[in-house]
Amino acid sequence: MLAGSACGTNDVDVSTEDAVAVAPSTHETATVASDPEYGDSIADLVTEPESATETANATLPGFRAVEWDDLIQPGYSSDQILERYRDRLEAAEPGSPELDALYEEMSAEYDGASVNPQLDGEDIQLAGFVAPLTFDGDAITEFLLVPYFGACIHVPPPPANQIVKVTLAEGESLSLEESWGAVWVAGKMNVTTTDTDLDTFDGQISVVASYSITEPAFGVYDTV
Repeated sequence: MLAGSACGTNDVDVSTEDAVAVAPSTHETATVASDPEYGDSIADLVTEPESATETANATLPGFRAVEWDDLIQPGYSSDQILERYRDRLEAAEPGSPELDALYEEMSAEYDGASVNPQLDGEDIQLAGFVAPLTFDGDAITEFLLVPYFGACIHVPPPPANQIVKVTLAEGESLSLEESWGAVWVAGKMNVTTTDTDLDTFDGQISVVASYSITEPAFGVYDTV
């Protein structure tokens, strides 16, 4: 059974049958090669060739598959920032105050990078990891989608433009078992800042998300 139905907030009509036909990954059969470790991205968990995982996690009709770098303002990905600083980094002495200052400057530039306005209102599909927000019993009904395992819970939260607040449709939920590995969501992306309180093992923290998706289609992301 595919978790979730067609996104109720967009004009794309994707039936459960269509979704299953296009994305054969299911809750019952999806498996993870090994337990994820804190800080793992989806790429760290994939054990089969890229073509195999692409088939298992095919993009739903009417949606565009995006990567986490697509959520960053064009020109401000980590690789692009590194390229701008490369000459200065190579010229700085290892362990010098100048090098430390450069790293701080680069980090501030990345953390402060704004959202990608081109994604606002677009029907997208994105895979990531779950940081639960709201429960119905033991089932998760609202969560933060983040780019690496343990983000916000065991390791520091990513920048706001790397966090998507996901609110499932009424009556739909994600089990704790399904949320342990990677998941995908497909819905209308909204560029909107949301402040939320998240319970962690170290207590409650405040997390800011720059994006949100309401009533998406969703499922377990196959990594094998």
